[in-house]
Amino acid sequence: MEQDTEFQFNYAQSTDVGCVRELNEDSIFSQSGLWLVADGMGGHACGEVASAMAVKQVTESFVKHGSLDNAIQHAHREITEAGRNNLAQSGMGTTIVAMVGDTLHYQIAWVGDSRAYLWDARLAKLVQISEDHSLMVRLINAGLITAEDAKTHPQRHMITQCLGSTEIEQVKIDTIESDWGCGQQILLCSDGLTDEVSDQLIAEIMETQMSLKEKTDTLIKTARQAGGRDNISLIIIESPTKGPVTFIQKIRNLFGW
Repeated sequence: MEQDTEFQFNYAQSTDVGCVRELNEDSIFSQSGLWLVADGMGGHACGEVASAMAVKQVTESFVKHGSLDNAIQHAHREITEAGRNNLAQSGMGTTIVAMVGDTLHYQIAWVGDSRAYLWDARLAKLVQISEDHSLMVRLINAGLITAEDAKTHPQRHMITQCLGSTEIEQVKIDTIESDWGCGQQILLCSDGLTDEVSDQLIAEIMETQMSLKEKTDTLIKTARQAGGRDNISLIIIESPTKGPVTFIQKIRNLFGW
């Protein structure tokens, strides 16, 4: 999918160091048609380096070649090579969730546990549309633990995929493609938000009539009030599809279809 350089999307972003960490290792990028959230890891400045490299390499590669998957694989190779060549950066890595969109369609790709949510104002419903690359998801899918158990599991932060991992030559990139609908918003975020704020509370904030910037700032504030134990980063992108709610849509909203 190519960027739409003429249409200007309505979007907002926020990032915050949180209440515990000294350094913000998240990196975000917003440009009409391309949005990225990367959550770095590795200690000291390494996580910050990895997430910044991911944003730089993905944006540059995507602009040149127009493939989000290839751009993310390229970033993985560059981060891995940098970690091998610099002892101080050995072991650094980053998750990423990225989105490209035009006036009709969007594509979301991710590696790790940074997430994408779809808010549908017509249905007043929030849906997580990405699936974490994590140990917890594997255990839940295998029926070994419940989603409730995962919230307090001692290994709940263990991810199975990240850019920069020297154990895998190519990362497994999951993608979703869809058409825009009226009243929709996409939320991209690092786990600094979702570890502190429940999906229900996120939905309540998304449902308000606040501007996109007010929503991002409120989500950051809420995560900080809940403890802010990690860096918090998010972007909200509004559907470019406008139009009145049809009679059929009203009926679907009434009965929750």
